[in-house]
Amino acid sequence: MSEHRPLRVLCIATALVGRPFMYKLKEMGHTVVVMTSAKRLDEAWPRDILEDVFAVPDPFDFKTVRDVVSYLNRTKKFDRVVPMGDFDVEIAAMLREHLRLPGMGETTMRYFRDKLAMRMKTQEDGIPVPAFTALFNYDDIHQYLRTVPAPWVLKPRQEAASFGIKKITSAEQLWQELEQLGDKQSTYLLEQYTPGDVFHVDSVVSEKEVVFATASRYGTPMLDLNTTGGLYTTRLIKRGTADEKALQELNQQVIKSLGLVRGVTHIEYIKSREDGRFYFLEAGARVGAARIPDVIWHATDLCLWHEWAKLEISQGKEPYQLPKIRKDYAGTVITLARQENPDLSGYTDEEICYRQARKHHAGLIVKSPKQERVEDLLTEYAQRFTQDFATHVVRA
Repeated sequence: MSEHRPLRVLCIATALVGRPFMYKLKEMGHTVVVMTSAKRLDEAWPRDILEDVFAVPDPFDFKTVRDVVSYLNRTKKFDRVVPMGDFDVEIAAMLREHLRLPGMGETTMRYFRDKLAMRMKTQEDGIPVPAFTALFNYDDIHQYLRTVPAPWVLKPRQEAASFGIKKITSAEQLWQELEQLGDKQSTYLLEQYTPGDVFHVDSVVSEKEVVFATASRYGTPMLDLNTTGGLYTTRLIKRGTADEKALQELNQQVIKSLGLVRGVTHIEYIKSREDGRFYFLEAGARVGAARIPDVIWHATDLCLWHEWAKLEISQGKEPYQLPKIRKDYAGTVITLARQENPDLSGYTDEEICYRQARKHHAGLIVKSPKQERVEDLLTEYAQRFTQDFATHVVRA
């Protein structure tokens, strides 16, 4: 196959995400088709640049998806299949295996979707992770409860981010939860709750090498946001600090352990308040959500979606060339808002580079050559957002 001919790329998108990726493919001269769910079919897909958008009733009915895509492939041959979101990674891997297309297959996919698999693999390779146990065997669970003190967190193995996670404070509570889960309990894991600050590293990987990575810190951890609500913040941390160097080194170890050949990753780590060490939490073979790619772009001029598109098309047949990187800083603050259309006109600092226009959401991105300025603005805006917009008053 000549990699210089126009290709047809099937983008799996069960949510309205990935439009920069699609535009980049079109700019590169390729044909783009989107597969989504029936309930998302009428959303704002960039139909002006797409060959087609089609829907299936249930994207996670793998047999139906396989049959539909195979049928379409009879007359519209797909050269690449790429997932736009976390939930789409499994669908894309299944289709690649079935159609024998290049890209991440089902074995490697498990390390980026199954929280138990990724923990077991990284732990085997000497990477620190919070103490955990599978929920297969009751003797193993009893042993874990005797040796690892509460609290713990009960986590779905294949949900995205911190959705579905419950904090467990006693053995009695755990057994009640497992009883309610019934046959589904093996699809969860139990992990020691680790108080600390949560960081994320977003990377571009080419031929198993991390060629670009930025380290950032959340304000309120996502677990707390998803359980209590409140303000979301993240910002790039200062380059060259001890934390940044430690995260960059650990991130390279994790990506090597999980076996990603090429693509983009969003990987989360926690810095324990007890021992000051960084622990691996979870990895995604995708572009991060919650305006993270926009924050990175405003700080560096690198668009993760665009670089991912180039890597997926090339598949290692041509050397990857990283674009010129600007080394500024950026961060964002976002909240659910009481108002349908929040008024951000009172926020006038020159560092503001993006204003979120979405009903019942207030959001800003700020950028500066100085990390301290970004931090100061986020601290100020978190307080003002709490008063002006937020539906919950929590720590930012």
